[in-house]
Amino acid sequence: MRLTPWIVAGGLTFALCALPLFGQPGPTPVPAAEAPKSIQLPLTRVVLFNAGIGYFERSGTVDGPAKLNLKVNEEDINDLILTLMVNDPTGTARAVTYDNRAPAEITLKAFTIDLTENPSVGNLLHQVRGEKVEITDMSGSVVAGNIVSVIKPDPKVVTKVNANAESNTVTTPSEIAEQVSLLTDDGLQSVSLAKVKKVKFTKPELQAEFRKALEALANARGAATKSVGITFPGKGARKVSVGYVAEAPLWKPTYRLMMGEAPKLIGVAAVENTTDDDWENVKMKLVSGRPMTYKMDLYDPLFIPRPMIELELYASLKPPMYQGPAQQQMGGALGNGGGFGGQGGGGAQLGIQGGGQGGFGGGGSQFGNLGAGGGFGGGFGGFGNYSNGLARPSVRSLLGNRIDHDSYRARATAPSAPAGASMLPATAGKGMNLGESFEYSVLEPVSLPRFKSALLPILNEPIELERISLFTESVLATHPLKGLRLKNTSKQYIAQGPVAVFEGDTVAGQARLADIKPGETRLLSYAIDLDIAMIANALESETKTLSVKIVAGEIVALEKYKSTNSYSATNKSADPRTIWITQSLKKDWKLLAPAKAIETTTDLQRFELKVLAGATAKLEVIEENDAKVVSTFASKSEDQLNKILKLDVISPAVKAGIEKVMAAMKAPKETDVAMAEEESALKTINEAQARMRSNLAVTPAGSDVYNRYLKKFDDQEVEIEKRQTRIKELIKTKVKLNKELKEMLVALNAE
Repeated sequence: MRLTPWIVAGGLTFALCALPLFGQPGPTPVPAAEAPKSIQLPLTRVVLFNAGIGYFERSGTVDGPAKLNLKVNEEDINDLILTLMVNDPTGTARAVTYDNRAPAEITLKAFTIDLTENPSVGNLLHQVRGEKVEITDMSGSVVAGNIVSVIKPDPKVVTKVNANAESNTVTTPSEIAEQVSLLTDDGLQSVSLAKVKKVKFTKPELQAEFRKALEALANARGAATKSVGITFPGKGARKVSVGYVAEAPLWKPTYRLMMGEAPKLIGVAAVENTTDDDWENVKMKLVSGRPMTYKMDLYDPLFIPRPMIELELYASLKPPMYQGPAQQQMGGALGNGGGFGGQGGGGAQLGIQGGGQGGFGGGGSQFGNLGAGGGFGGGFGGFGNYSNGLARPSVRSLLGNRIDHDSYRARATAPSAPAGASMLPATAGKGMNLGESFEYSVLEPVSLPRFKSALLPILNEPIELERISLFTESVLATHPLKGLRLKNTSKQYIAQGPVAVFEGDTVAGQARLADIKPGETRLLSYAIDLDIAMIANALESETKTLSVKIVAGEIVALEKYKSTNSYSATNKSADPRTIWITQSLKKDWKLLAPAKAIETTTDLQRFELKVLAGATAKLEVIEENDAKVVSTFASKSEDQLNKILKLDVISPAVKAGIEKVMAAMKAPKETDVAMAEEESALKTINEAQARMRSNLAVTPAGSDVYNRYLKKFDDQEVEIEKRQTRIKELIKTKVKLNKELKEMLVALNAE
């Protein structure tokens, strides 16, 4: 059966994990004798999203069992595992295999014949000692036997003397080639590998293992890619396909707005091919929307640490091992030893640390406090006299750093440089509305070499325009901006992007366009309108009290606020102008003049002002608002309370209540005045006593002056006691008066 396509362009989510990866198993298995043919499926369809991903589909016709081998960037393996869909009309089971995370060196060492060190023929034969081989020399004679040994003579050390009688010791290669010893039917024979023309392993299994090792070596040539094998075991000629998601740069729309008698909006999309494939006649779709995407690590093998259980007898005989500092537990000890031939490296929590050439990297995923091991060390060292080629870097890594999700969401689209209209094709793409997103289908197949970019046509439609000038004081206080009121009269969705505005045969300015659905209108500005001079007067406000009442001792006033903003526009051009003046929209305020705004948004309102050529026009925006103001008597001064008493809207009951509170507030204030007088008198007496103490200290005791000072000092002490007693009484009185005032206010209500 045919699988339903896994993706609806523009509405991508990754509930794809719940979709079946493989088709239903067929009733009859493919006979073992039918080996699958190796095929290549060309890239036929690409869907790019403005969410950092792309959907890539390969399709073609196969006949009988077939196997597709894909080269996939290692960073895309997780997305491929998560989203791969395989389509075969026969509905037979499909086997999908892919290289694991292990580097090429580890994979090659898993074979019987190790090809990691660029081995010579002698080294290869040494690895399979005991196996039977057939060796053909240059003369054509064949020797068959089991390999006993391979001997490589040591280099010769020669001492040479130059013309100055100086001797130098040099090492030269041995003139004797490697010798392989074989046990033949006639006995032990030695063969010089310098004269060997052909070597054949007689055991089929060993010959097959050798071929597999060579295939693995060839597959490892691109260190940044992994091999993915997909098998189609069905019968007969049929069309098959595979589809998967991979990281892709955002496609970016940009527009050219042609003003004139027949305005036209031309849209193109900037698309980059950052894959390792050349796109040849690919069907291209561009989706504008916000599909949910994420990354999940399904590629790395994860191992859970398990406890080691020992027999009680052995455990009792085992000497204790004492734990070191916390930071050196488990992983540190393993890591410090270096990992599998790696150089150096301190480990992390059960990580096997390499850090040098060919070493395993430590750390990595953790379960509790036990790490599951990290990545592999970079770069493999030289083997023998041969050095390995540099690992092929990920070409995508050369494109710069990724932006994080929050930065992507907050990032503003930068305007593009203007371009001539002649570079744009006459035909454009076809779009369809997908609800929350929109899809542009590029009509002509796209051919784009790897790591090339292109501008693809997506829109070429007549558009409805109205020329206006847009004034916002906070943007520019002296002039409005030349603007356009654009209405999407086409059936196409217009995605947000930069706009180059053309007037005649030249660029008039640049603008930024928001998303526009069919039938919607948007404003855009592209230049400063120097022909219009604007004056915005400062805000004028009036306040009027509508009513006053007392609620639980608080003054509750209903105030009416009135604000006026005035604008003056002088038109120096020879044509009449329409100006839209933008002002903030105040919540709960009522517009008095003009009668209504020409346009209102969630937080802005715009008013229209028409100005004749060479004339000046004015506009006043008047708004009012009723607000309830609550204040306490304590926060009001006596003058403010008297002003309230003089208001025409105040009722007799409220007036009496305010007068009652003012009278009750006088007594505590009078008490404060009396306390201040007593404290001032005490301060004066204390200063006088300080002077008399100094005089008594120098005046002879018993003299008339001394006795007079002493009597006066005693009289002042009596006065101090009286005033201190008076202050204590005033404090008690104030506390009592404040308590009575508070109780009165709580119970006071008047309207």
